[in-house]
Formats: sequence, C-alpha cells, structure tokens
Amino acid sequence: MTQAELWQLQLLAVSNAITAFGVLLTLITGYLVTAYFAGSRLSRYQAAVVSILFVLGAGLDAFMVFVETRRAYYFLDQLKLEFDVQSFTPSTFTVYLMAILLVLLVPAALFFMYQIRRNPSLGADQGQAGLNQGRRYFD
Repeated sequence: MTQAELWQLQLLAVSNAITAFGVLLTLITGYLVTAYFAGSRLSRYQAAVVSILFVLGAGLDAFMVFVETRRAYYFLDQLKLEFDVQSFTPSTFTVYLMAILLVLLVPAALFFMYQIRRNPSLGADQGQAGLNQGRRYFD
C-alpha cells in the first residue's frame, strides 16, 4: 500500500471517530434534556424504554469511537513502520482512558434521570407538575 493510501485510511478513521463522538454527545445531550424536562412526568415503563434505547445507542456509539480511534492509530503505526513517518500520537493508555471516560458518561446520564424521577423538584417542573395539568402551553 502506498503512503498516500495509508494516510487516506488514517484520516478516514479519524473522521469516523470524530463523527461517532459527535453522535455520542448528541445522544447524551438529548437524553439529559429529556430527563430534565420530561423525566418526572414519564411513567416507569416510558422511562425504562427511553433509558434502554439510550444505553444501547450510546454504548454502541462509544464502542465505535474506541474502534475508529484504535484503527487510526493502527494506520499511523503502519505509516511509521513502512515509511518512517514521524508524528505525535498519544499513548495507547490514553485511548483506553478515553474509552473508560466515554463509558462512564452513560451511567452518569442514567443517574441524572434517576435523580429527576426520584425528586421532581430538580427538573424543569420544579415540583409543580400537578398545577399545569390540563393547561395548554400556547394559549
């Protein structure tokens, strides 16, 4: 494989990792906003369905960030071996630390939903969910 092809594969893997990270942040933000604004009004079943879908989507996406980052490092290692390319790369430890931090974001978001459901005064309703029942928002 030529040096240009390896660079293209490496940059493609970096691009995929960045895209997956953006999707992960979008999933986490959407879940947190849902928890904050509607978490206290969801039934137990609804909260469970939303949380299960979130865990599956965010877990898969965090895994893809890790896989694509490792793939980018692999192609960079190939460039170093075959073409003696000098480039700054973080250590493998950094990649695993990043994966652990990404995986910890999911339980943190679930804990946020749990707190909102347990204590509705923490959410957007501020404990007044019963006062606005039956009112239309855009009267």
